[in-house]
Amino acid sequence: MAVINVTDGSSCILAIGNTAVNGAIGGVDALEIPFINDITVNASTGVTRYKVLNSASEKAFTTPSTNQITLNCLVDEAVFFGNAGGTTNKVTNDGLFGASNDKTEVHFELSFEGSTAGDKTISGVGYISGLAPTVSMEQAVWQTPVTIECDGNLTAGTI
Repeated sequence: MAVINVTDGSSCILAIGNTAVNGAIGGVDALEIPFINDITVNASTGVTRYKVLNSASEKAFTTPSTNQITLNCLVDEAVFFGNAGGTTNKVTNDGLFGASNDKTEVHFELSFEGSTAGDKTISGVGYISGLAPTVSMEQAVWQTPVTIECDGNLTAGTI
């Protein structure tokens, strides 16, 4: 069994963009989220259960999946508020806050291994929510949770 080791610091890359090309890892205009503390990929198929009188066990059927990406990360001014550098990626220009506030549909790609050809990825489309940046005397950098509420399926792929 191959182990995915994330302790080397070059794994778990999340790129976000307003198009699939801009949201690709290694893309020219991709907004790559730095300093990810933790990340969760939730691909949860719903299940409805019911009972019938002629069976001692419950019956079940699946309902559409609820997919989301949740993470905590350190943010700087450019990532949170955007860099307004005139790139073709609206998310890079507006930052996480602008994309969330404007309800911009985002395309994302998440690498499990790194950024070289053949590394495994998950990609999709969704909306940024759940921003709650905090800072304190004990934590002198801005940290925020980020949720990408997916619109549709997650897709497995490679770089």
